[in-house]
Formats: sequence, C-alpha cells, structure tokens
Amino acid sequence: MNKGEQRTKKQSLIPDINPAMKRIPVLLVCLFLLFGCNSGKLPEGVIDEKKMINVLTDLSVMDGYMSTLTYTDTLRGQGQNLYASIYKKHDISKAIFDKSMKYYATQPVALDSMYSKVTRRLDAKEKKVFKTQTLKEIQSAK
Repeated sequence: MNKGEQRTKKQSLIPDINPAMKRIPVLLVCLFLLFGCNSGKLPEGVIDEKKMINVLTDLSVMDGYMSTLTYTDTLRGQGQNLYASIYKKHDISKAIFDKSMKYYATQPVALDSMYSKVTRRLDAKEKKVFKTQTLKEIQSAK
C-alpha cells in the first residue's frame, strides 16, 4: 500500500460532517452573545451592585464578630437572628440575597469589583476603630 492509499483509508474513517452541523457552533456563539450580554440590566429580584456592596460589608462585619465567639447551639440561633437583622436593615430576604449571589457568581468581574470595594470599606472601618481606640488609650493615660 502506498502513501496515497493510506491517506484515503484514514480519510474514509472520519465521517463527513453534514453542512448543517457546521452551522451549530456559529449559532451557539450567536446565542451566547445574545443572552450572555444583558446590556447592564439585572434580572428581576437581584440586588443592584451598590446595595450588594453594603450588604456584603455588613455581613463581613457580622462574620468577623461571630468568629470571635465560642460556638454553641444558642449562639447558632442568635447568629441566625443577627444575620436576619442585616437582611431586614437592607430590606431584603435571605432568598433574595442568595439569588443575587448566584447571579453575581456568573459575573466574576463584577463580583471581584464588589469584593474589592467591600475590602476597602472594611479596611477603612478597621482604621477608624483603631484610631478611636488609640485616642481613648491616650486620653486614659493622662
């Protein structure tokens, strides 16, 4: 068997692709672009970024507080109430928060940007608390 015959045999092992099947990747890309780019409009029931940053900041502070306590069943119940108070403060429910987190998890650039802002806010709060503590220590030393 010469090389030409071998090539023909190999080519015959690969099935011919129906021309209509060649259009599927193009169609999928078009659908992705159509539905993947939502032109900035949030789905119904999703918290906007500004409010989400506020909620995430408050939840992070609460997480920090809860991590300093010894875990008990009583604390677990109180913790749920504390988290519920954050949702109430921002006029949302846990279900709305969870839906929003699921949405933003599909928007990694937006979520990363929000967490960067949350981190900056937490750093500013920490500096403010440290400054207040330092002033109190100076005043009590006099």
